[in-house]
Amino acid sequence: MRLPILTYHNIGAAPAGARMPKLYVTQQAFARQCRVLRALGLRGVSMGEGLQALRAGRNGVVVLTFDDGYVDNFTHALPVLQEFGFTATCYVVAGLIGSFNAWDIEYLGVRKSLMNVDQLRAWRAAGQEIGSHTLTHPRLTSLSESEQSRELCSSKAALEQMLGEPVPHFCYPYGDESESVRRAVAAAGYESAVSTRRGLATERDDPHALPRVSINGGKGLLRFALKVATPYANLRREAVA
Repeated sequence: MRLPILTYHNIGAAPAGARMPKLYVTQQAFARQCRVLRALGLRGVSMGEGLQALRAGRNGVVVLTFDDGYVDNFTHALPVLQEFGFTATCYVVAGLIGSFNAWDIEYLGVRKSLMNVDQLRAWRAAGQEIGSHTLTHPRLTSLSESEQSRELCSSKAALEQMLGEPVPHFCYPYGDESESVRRAVAAAGYESAVSTRRGLATERDDPHALPRVSINGGKGLLRFALKVATPYANLRREAVA
């Protein structure tokens, strides 16, 4: 079985001057993509449900993930998810909840607001899932072991305290990871971790190095359908280093 794990960032129109407009998918385009999933007999699900399906060899699901925890995930993506009865996982930068994208504002040239505690709790109450994206969105391979542990463990603990439940899923900032970082993620108690490595996930993959399929704005519905319903996304699958 091959499991598509889709990567989104912002759901909304790219503002003027945005240096990476591909990180934006409009709400209308996202709704059309969800409509394609339904027409193909597929259902958008969270990381937790997707992993259960993968282990059971159950087809018919596509994992929807959102990196960073932007407010537009709550205001624009959530209504669409609810319309279609889909769920998703949002990976949150736990030390910047209610703040903005401090890690890349200079590079992107856009200040983007992050969900606050009330919005995250409402996201979870709506049946959506929350995962960790570290405390501050660093490049984990550049940190010492103690700094890595703080980013991994403290973010998990903060989110679990906020939600009152376990947070078993993780996403590597920038897709930056290595064998030692993957071991640290597993030691921190995460059940899974997703990367920016291209490809479709299988039951043979390391659960702490799962590949994903990037969904960029402006690519069109045919490309989207190929990515979610065929082996197309595996044409440039990247191996784990």
